[in-house]
Amino acid sequence: MNILILVIALVSSLYWLSISVLWFRYMKTLPIFNINDCSYDEANYPLVSVIIPACNEEESIEQAVRQLISQDYPKLEVIVVNDRSTDNTGVVLEKLKVQFPQLKVITIYDLPPNWLGKNHAIFQGVKESIGEWLLFTDADVMFSPKSMTQTVGYALEHKLDHLTIAPDMYYGGVFYRAFLAYFAFALTATVMVTKKVGVGSFNLVKKSVYNEIGGYEIIATQPVDDISFGRLVVNKGYKQGFGLPSKGFITVKWYKNLFAALKGFEKNLFASMNYKVSAVIGLCVYSLVTNVYPFFGLFFGSVWARALCGISLLSLFAVYNHLSKLFDISRSYVLFHPISALLYLSAVINSTVKALCRGGIEWRGTVYSLKELKNHK
Repeated sequence: MNILILVIALVSSLYWLSISVLWFRYMKTLPIFNINDCSYDEANYPLVSVIIPACNEEESIEQAVRQLISQDYPKLEVIVVNDRSTDNTGVVLEKLKVQFPQLKVITIYDLPPNWLGKNHAIFQGVKESIGEWLLFTDADVMFSPKSMTQTVGYALEHKLDHLTIAPDMYYGGVFYRAFLAYFAFALTATVMVTKKVGVGSFNLVKKSVYNEIGGYEIIATQPVDDISFGRLVVNKGYKQGFGLPSKGFITVKWYKNLFAALKGFEKNLFASMNYKVSAVIGLCVYSLVTNVYPFFGLFFGSVWARALCGISLLSLFAVYNHLSKLFDISRSYVLFHPISALLYLSAVINSTVKALCRGGIEWRGTVYSLKELKNHK
């Protein structure tokens, strides 16, 4: 048993040492967007079509539209796709159309077969767009006044085909903020390793590239459409960029609290595992060894095993300390890291069990069978 514990501690320490070194190198390459003037030549900005799928978004859609239309970006088209909303989303959009003639509103009443609602809404929005570039975002995402000029200018300057940015979402109580910090770190680390990413709050892509890779028809039944789209861009050989925001640059409230976030994961975590139970088991073993064990291993086992766990925790603390200097994250959140990891694993297991028991996933009141999803992934 002591040998097994020592091996696990060694694996964990080697993992965190490697991740921390790669992390600091990778973070130096990432742009961190903040609220500053953009120096790019305004005359060369292309027309961008912003496409927002909206299903029952009466609470946030007005503010989101107003913030986009008030951008200092010179060539902007805003398209909102009202996807079968049963609340006052349609009423709010009609009022906005009177005030802002440049706003386009598309209303969808029925969902065709072999489509997920959001994916179909984006597909329909693209069909009505005239921009050289497309920005896919959500109805609860808020943009700072110069965010479009900065991001589009960056994409043009670096000759990107696709740019995606993680939003600022650090708010709520300590446990929730710590979980969001864990989630943001896990997302960035995954991008660092895979070099493929997509974030639903900000997916900026050339329209020509969108058409050449097959657009949203290719991922019509993908619950994690943003990530699937990002992977598709890279797999087809196009240049992708990924960035992080400073506080307030691009903001999303996401879920109201930690419980709501964990429940919200239900529809897509099993999908992110390609509907494979073996992948879920592998993730659980990996996360328990690397994210949970070092915190407990510090207090039992041989001296060498404890020392190796200490190395793991020091490496992890270095990462959180670095994050705290860049974003609104406390370095003390490292103490919540194993709890956040266990909460995430519980969400993955819950997503898997629910999908297997009901034979599919439920999203926005519609149930999609696993057979249908697997056949079109």
